[in-house]
Amino acid sequence: MAELNVREQFLGRFSEPLSGAARRRIVIWHDADGEFEGDFDALAAEAGKLPAAERPLRFLKAEDGALFAAKRTLAREDTESDFAVYRQRPAGDIAGDLLADIELFAEHFRADGLSLLVQAVGAADTAEVREALADLRPFFAAKDRLAAFASVMPHATDAADVRAGVLAAALGKVPPSAQAIVRAFALAALADEEAGEAGRTLGRLERYGADGALRRYVEAVTGYAGSLADVRSLMEHLLLTAFAATVPENLMAGLESRYSAAHSQFCLGIVRDWAESNDDERTVLIEAAERVQDELNLEMRLAKAPLSAIVASDIFPATGRVIVRDLAASLAQGADRRAELREAAGVRGGLAGYDDVACYFDALEAACAMQDFLRAHGEGFHEAPAAAVWEAYTTDWWRMDAAYRRFCEAFERCARDADPDLADALGPLADWAEGQYVNGFVVPANECWVATAETDWEQTGFVEGVPRQRRFYDEVVENELVGAKRVVVIVSDALRYEVARELAGELERGQRVECRVDAVQGTFPSMTRFGMAALLPHRAMGVDADGNGAVLVDGLPTVTTEQRQAVLRARRPKSVALRAEKVLAMKSAEQKELARDAEVVYVYHNTVDATGEDASTEHDVFGACERAVRDICGLVRVATNQIKAARIVVTADHGFLYTRCPVPASDKFARGALAASAVETGERYLVVPQGTEDDLLVKMSMEAVGGGELVGLAPRGFVRINRPGGVSHYAHGGISLQELCVPVVRVRYGGSRSKRITDAVVAEVKPLDTNRRITSMLFRVRLYQPEPVGGKVAPATYELSLVDGAGNPVSDVRRVVADRDCADEQARVMEVMLALRAGRAFGSSEPVYLVARNQESGEAVWREEYRVDIAFAPVDDFGF
Repeated sequence: MAELNVREQFLGRFSEPLSGAARRRIVIWHDADGEFEGDFDALAAEAGKLPAAERPLRFLKAEDGALFAAKRTLAREDTESDFAVYRQRPAGDIAGDLLADIELFAEHFRADGLSLLVQAVGAADTAEVREALADLRPFFAAKDRLAAFASVMPHATDAADVRAGVLAAALGKVPPSAQAIVRAFALAALADEEAGEAGRTLGRLERYGADGALRRYVEAVTGYAGSLADVRSLMEHLLLTAFAATVPENLMAGLESRYSAAHSQFCLGIVRDWAESNDDERTVLIEAAERVQDELNLEMRLAKAPLSAIVASDIFPATGRVIVRDLAASLAQGADRRAELREAAGVRGGLAGYDDVACYFDALEAACAMQDFLRAHGEGFHEAPAAAVWEAYTTDWWRMDAAYRRFCEAFERCARDADPDLADALGPLADWAEGQYVNGFVVPANECWVATAETDWEQTGFVEGVPRQRRFYDEVVENELVGAKRVVVIVSDALRYEVARELAGELERGQRVECRVDAVQGTFPSMTRFGMAALLPHRAMGVDADGNGAVLVDGLPTVTTEQRQAVLRARRPKSVALRAEKVLAMKSAEQKELARDAEVVYVYHNTVDATGEDASTEHDVFGACERAVRDICGLVRVATNQIKAARIVVTADHGFLYTRCPVPASDKFARGALAASAVETGERYLVVPQGTEDDLLVKMSMEAVGGGELVGLAPRGFVRINRPGGVSHYAHGGISLQELCVPVVRVRYGGSRSKRITDAVVAEVKPLDTNRRITSMLFRVRLYQPEPVGGKVAPATYELSLVDGAGNPVSDVRRVVADRDCADEQARVMEVMLALRAGRAFGSSEPVYLVARNQESGEAVWREEYRVDIAFAPVDDFGF
């Protein structure tokens, strides 16, 4: 046994304060076997060397034949001193004892090993506890194990506490609950097997005498009666038993001998707690679950079940994969399973393992958003005139571009996933999305646009009734300067309109600003050099007569940042032009000096176009859109905090067309005879001498740019112009809505004290069920998200759990993500499945409370009363 300092423990009794009216202390040291007589004699011999105390301390041996003398000393001769009395007699044996009266009022000290152990661990001194400690005595033979026991079980009151404390301490100082002990053993045994030391942990527990207690725990908690040395069989039983709690009984047909339905709630608690643990432990669980599902071919069993039967089960990773494959296959065939998908996404989002399939659900939800749009526009795109088409795109049609972009982003993330089987399952859905986007939206929407705008284009080069990019400085920048000391203009190359919509939402949710998103029609050709020039102050635009294609404004070049700054200063001398990458790389103090006296600051940002124009990176153009949003949010923060601008405008030079699949040859226009006369050729435009025409191409007046000598030709719809080195995925320069619709985001900064600009709020979730009675250990809670995410409403994650009146959890904790951005209220309904903790009895009159807690802040946002009405609930009274 670990060395227990008997002398210190005994002497410590005399340093404690007296109780009540006592004037001195008598402590009788009972040592029936005489094991510690030498220790007492040594203390008595050193009595004069002991530290001075409030009262003298005398040592007395009460031996048979001298009891009368001992009693006379204690009762008559010295009634002032403290006495340490040694007796070789069991405590409590006072029949016929001459010192019985002194035994009754004196304090007692026992120095046998078990007594010292009882005191050392702070346990109740009962025969039951002593017997349990005796059985497990080898465990306490080391100081570190003794300390570990005391830390996990500081007040053992019975034998069950002793056994639980030993197992909990031996298995890594885990909580002394049956479920935690079983989980800790399984983890340790699996680690032993992985290290090639199978049975090491079990062998250690056998040496402590604790293996029998462990077997009883495992069998009582999980129903597993097999050998603990076979950890694989234990894990199979544990996982299947937990699985049985989450699926209908008929799905377990044929597996009856491998699980215990009566223990399903206990096993579910073990597995779910395990799934919420640290990454290393969670990885061990996932590997075990993968092995079990492969050995039993559970994936095939799951694939035959209806989605509703398995949607709330998170025990086996195959479940999420089966659901993804099922939904992806249906959507790829055009089936309308939007409601099912959104319900599944709402449930799965709060379950273990969702992160492993999150990108697939993102792709599925984006495909549903595409279906939403297509079904809402089932009659096609027939707006007129052109200004009405423009209005339709900027208020509604852009959502299809956004949904397609979200799908492609998710698909790319899935393609990088380590699960080729699931990535392949998305293939047909990706083909469906491509066809629906191109043939169901881009082509017909732009046919409508071209049909209504073609006459205006041929006559003037722009659509009447739609704001023009060439008037940007006069109509936007100058107006923003009214009443403002400074305006910052962020020009992001190829920032498409639908990306700017997303940017506005990110800005409003992340900073104290308000945004208004407008649009202007870009300059043809929708290329960087034309769009960048059009955004500068000018009266006239032209193309350099030397033939290098450079665009001039009022005779000044506009290619470099320095040249653009010169143009800005020609209008307002206090103007600055900067490169975004330089601004973002600066320290705060340097940023403050950038535009100390400037009235107009242009910041040029190039992430999207730089990615799309490069054939080696064009496939990542949608990823570049995400990065551009982050960059611009950072630039707005610099503009408000360092440059001290309250007015910021974000715009672009042009948009772009992009499809994940390359454009087929049938959608490419052969230049033919035009090749020889063309001044310039792009994938989406031709610049040719005045008088050159082609019936298949749209004629664009370039009177305002080319001085009447040049004319533009552009392919209709989605068609590209075939040219050497042409890129087939990313293109711009043409006349589609995606290319010509240039965003103008007006950002108003209100400062920390502004009452006009409201702070962002997080999306809420509210309980939808009116029935607040729980009749099953596993129960569902329906929730709804009152407001869609967007504008000032930011997504949020909540943790839901059931607690009793004292705040103690009585269920597991489930996560729900409030991130729905759809206007349809039904699509913002979600469902969470919770499991009551096994081992707790509920009274029908006892209220419990469903609590929603914001995961980020930890704040409880609401608390709703429920009642548990279950005829029988498993109780963890295992009789240990």
